[in-house]
Amino acid sequence: MNLRGGLYRKYVILIITLVSVTLLVSGAIGMYRTWLETRSALLLIERGEAATAVVRIEQFVREIENQIGWTSLPQVVEGANPLEARRFDYVKLLRQVPAITEATWIDGKGIEQLSVSRLKMDALGAGADRSSEAAFKVASTGKTWFGPVYFRKETEPYMAIAIRAGRAGAGITVVEVNLKFIWEVVQKIRIGKTGYAYVVDANGLLVAHPDISLVLQKTTLAALPQVKAALAPPAPAGPGAEVSLGAGEAVDRAGREVLSAWAK
Repeated sequence: MNLRGGLYRKYVILIITLVSVTLLVSGAIGMYRTWLETRSALLLIERGEAATAVVRIEQFVREIENQIGWTSLPQVVEGANPLEARRFDYVKLLRQVPAITEATWIDGKGIEQLSVSRLKMDALGAGADRSSEAAFKVASTGKTWFGPVYFRKETEPYMAIAIRAGRAGAGITVVEVNLKFIWEVVQKIRIGKTGYAYVVDANGLLVAHPDISLVLQKTTLAALPQVKAALAPPAPAGPGAEVSLGAGEAVDRAGREVLSAWAK
């Protein structure tokens, strides 16, 4: 009886152990599956937010490009001073588009003739030779030129946009655009309690971030793996591809592991 009782206890312990291990393994597998599903859901949300932000920023830039376009229409006011008429158009443009802080006309020879600004006195016939600048060379061909991001007086980020000011040989219009709008786009993006979004330029320099001080300090995030991936040359895109997206594990500025998604 003692022998049978000992075997019985051993079998009971063995069965309990097997059941416990099975439950633990099953629970671990369930937790892992839940983690994978949560991870996938978060990355999907992040990709969607990134893509939406890209579209809004693109629309912002294209709308400004379209607004500049009407200043290149032929001016047919009889007896009017062409330079004064163009100045009036630029003043109207600045009123209609708050993001534009300055508009400049460079004539067909590359000489700056007019500048209208919110931040300084208007200038007529400045005479500066800007024919060697990329803005003049590109816009004179009829293509829109988009300049790199720069910081005006070490504070807010700006970029220049240039288009041809009418027919061939009519010169170009260059506007300086304040990119604070992009800050507003970024600040509205929240994923959970700690998720956030930011924008970098082609060199990995911060253009927009919920912590504005990081932007004003000209913080670079070029070393982060997700930024490197976003700035890498794009792979050949398939038919209909418009927005370049990516997502996966990465690290933040503090070296903490994060889930990150990006869009160009």
